[in-house]
Amino acid sequence: DHGAPDKNAIILQNHDPENEIQGFLRHPQYGMFLFYLQGNAMKGSDLRRAAILRSKACILLTDKYATDPYAQDHKNILTAFSIKKSVSYESEERENVRICMQLIKPESKTHYYSSLYSNISTYQDQLIIVEEIKMNLLAKSCFSPGIIAMISNLIASSNAPSQVTEEWLGEYSEGMGHE
Repeated sequence: DHGAPDKNAIILQNHDPENEIQGFLRHPQYGMFLFYLQGNAMKGSDLRRAAILRSKACILLTDKYATDPYAQDHKNILTAFSIKKSVSYESEERENVRICMQLIKPESKTHYYSSLYSNISTYQDQLIIVEEIKMNLLAKSCFSPGIIAMISNLIASSNAPSQVTEEWLGEYSEGMGHE
């Protein structure tokens, strides 16, 4: 979240943008590089509007708070298949697109890799499994107390509080802003 972005990003969703996304779209730092399209990633026409054939990667995020995590994972996997199929059928010079997909359940990774047919490559795909990350962090925290706080500070921005009473708290707060 620091520095100037040098790539364009397109958000494709089947509903109007939420307030948080609208804020990013209006923000002067991101507004020139971030675009919002209303459509369905399962439709070839909407994928063409999103310029999927020229993209370097496609990122599929999950709803981590879904009541049925398996259904959410299946939806993301089917969307990834739709994108891969669309790219492989519509482009003669390009056979694949990189998929970076967030899934909730670890067993969904096996479903994804075993469901693809042989002429679609997955070597460049990246799957991020939410429950695996949670469990691995919990296990690491048993051996290294404080590692969860350190990782949280590395991946999230924070401004230093205005009133700091102790020297160590001031140093900690300042360090949090340098992720």
